[in-house]
Amino acid sequence: MKGIDVSRHNGTVDWPKAATAIDFAILRAGYGKTSVDETFAANYKGAKAAGLRVGAYLYSYALTPDDARAEARHLLQIVRGLELDMPLWFDMEDADGYKKKHGFASTRANISAITQAFVDTIRAAGYKCGVYASKSWFDEYIRVDADAVWLAQWAAKPTYAKPFDVWQNSDSGTVPGIAGKVDTNVLYTKFWEDDEEMKIYTKLSDIPAWAQPTFDKLIAKGIVAKDKAGKISVQESSLQPMVYLDRLGVIK
Repeated sequence: MKGIDVSRHNGTVDWPKAATAIDFAILRAGYGKTSVDETFAANYKGAKAAGLRVGAYLYSYALTPDDARAEARHLLQIVRGLELDMPLWFDMEDADGYKKKHGFASTRANISAITQAFVDTIRAAGYKCGVYASKSWFDEYIRVDADAVWLAQWAAKPTYAKPFDVWQNSDSGTVPGIAGKVDTNVLYTKFWEDDEEMKIYTKLSDIPAWAQPTFDKLIAKGIVAKDKAGKISVQESSLQPMVYLDRLGVIK
């Protein structure tokens, strides 16, 4: 599934237009301990009305675990009563250099402790919590027990070795209804349940690009059959668990 993440930096979004090209949106709800993104309420209302799946994140300025707990409580206040389709997200990075300017020691112990404090506070309120970070931060700094991983790696394909649920593949995408560049994402884990009937694929050419590597593995192992015309005999409903197993690294 294709999606975007937006904040006030993206200006006013024409959500009906955006919804012609995407399936979900992750919205910045706030940042720090007290700040609310001034576009969050309008973005939430517009994205929901356009039929999109919606998530929310908080950009962190935490320097200590106590700061992170305060930020988590702030996010909980912002999203209280809202219907969200995925875990709440903790954006633990230092994109604007705030942590560095304030003498923060960027060690695995410090960053992991702060991240875990946020996750635990969100969980204690009955929500699931995921973590957003770059591949290098996940590789070098973040060792936590979280409910989901949102990987930022602006590349043709992700190379992160561990399981992840959302891939932010670009910071310079274009989407109808948004002026300028926007972060684009691919969702691998459907966090919600619905009653939609599984789509049945009959040709390799119909398979989504994100699932193609898994199908190639299944064909190589003889789990999926294909003929010379590219027709396959396996239903997507039978194959979907295999896609998730692949994302978890089970299918080698």
